[in-house]
Amino acid sequence: MVTAYPGCRALIRKSLELRGTPKTAIEVCLASITSSTIKQYNTGLKLWYRYCQSRNESCFTASTPNVLEFLQEQYNRGVSYGTLNCYRSAVAQLLGPSLAEDVRVKRFFKGVFHLKPSLPKYDNTWDPSLVLNYLRSQINENISLEQLSYKLAMLLALVSAQRVQTLSLIELKDIKISSLGVQIFIRDLIKTSAPNRTQPIISLPFYKDEEAVCVATTLLFYINSTRAIRNSACNKLLVTFKKPYHNASTQTISRWIRKVMVMAGIESTVYSSHSTRHASTSLADRKGISLDTIRLAAGWTEHSKTFAAFYKRPVCDSYAFARAILQ
Repeated sequence: MVTAYPGCRALIRKSLELRGTPKTAIEVCLASITSSTIKQYNTGLKLWYRYCQSRNESCFTASTPNVLEFLQEQYNRGVSYGTLNCYRSAVAQLLGPSLAEDVRVKRFFKGVFHLKPSLPKYDNTWDPSLVLNYLRSQINENISLEQLSYKLAMLLALVSAQRVQTLSLIELKDIKISSLGVQIFIRDLIKTSAPNRTQPIISLPFYKDEEAVCVATTLLFYINSTRAIRNSACNKLLVTFKKPYHNASTQTISRWIRKVMVMAGIESTVYSSHSTRHASTSLADRKGISLDTIRLAAGWTEHSKTFAAFYKRPVCDSYAFARAILQ
C-alpha cells in the first residue's frame, strides 16, 4: 500500500524511536538538527521513501545494496557528487551512521568523483575595488533608503567576510559603539556554531580616510534612517525598505548584494552573493594579513591548534582585517 511521504522530521523521529531512543529524549535529539539541515535532507529522504515503497522495502531497515541502487538511479538522472553525498547523509539518518563507513558506499563515491568530479565553484574571484569604486559614488545623505540598504549589505559582506546568514542575524541590541568603531556580537547559532566554539564578533573600524566606504559610519547612518519605519518586530539590523516592514531574510540580503555586484559591473551569472567571502579574504591575503586573522574574521577553524585556540591570546588590532579591505 502506497502511503504519503510523512516529512523529513517525522521520518527521523520514527528512526530514533525504532533505535530505542527514550521518548523523553527524542525532542532534544531532534533539536540537534537545524531547520536548514532538515530542508536540505528533505528532498533526499522523499526520494528514498518513494524508492523503498516501490520495492516494498522499509526505509528504516533497507540494505546497503538497496542504498547503492538508489544512489545509482539518482546518478543516472544526472545528480551531482555533492547532492548524492547529501542524499547519503539523509538516508544515514534513518539507517544509522555506519552507512558512511561501508566500504561499498565509499567505493561508490570514489567512483562518482572520478566520473563526475566535484570541483571548486570558482577558480578565480573578483576584485573588491570594483564594488568599492561604485560605492564611493553612493553618498549616504544623497541616496534612497533602498540604495542605502544595498550599500550597507555589500559593505558588511565584504568587510566582515561573514556569511549572509550571519548578517541576517545581527540584532540592534548587540551592536556596541566606541570611539574606534563598531563591534557586533552574534548571539544566535550560525552554521559554524558548536560546543566550546566562540561566537563571531564583527569588528568595523571608523575609516576616516574615506567615509563614503566606511561601513561603521554607513551602519550608524542606516540605523538612524530606519528608525521611523521600525516596529516592535524589527529587532534585526537589516530591515526591508517597503511596506510591510520586517526583518530582512537571508534571501533578501543576498538579492541586495547581487544588485550591487551588477551595478558595479561584476558578472552575477558567474558569481553569487556568497562570493564576497572569496573576494574579501583573497584580497586580505594579498595585502599580507596573517592567515590567523583571516580565519578569525571569516569564522574558519579547521586548522586551529589547541594552544592558539584556548591559551595564546596576543594583543592584536581586531580591526586589522576590516581596515585592510577598505584601504
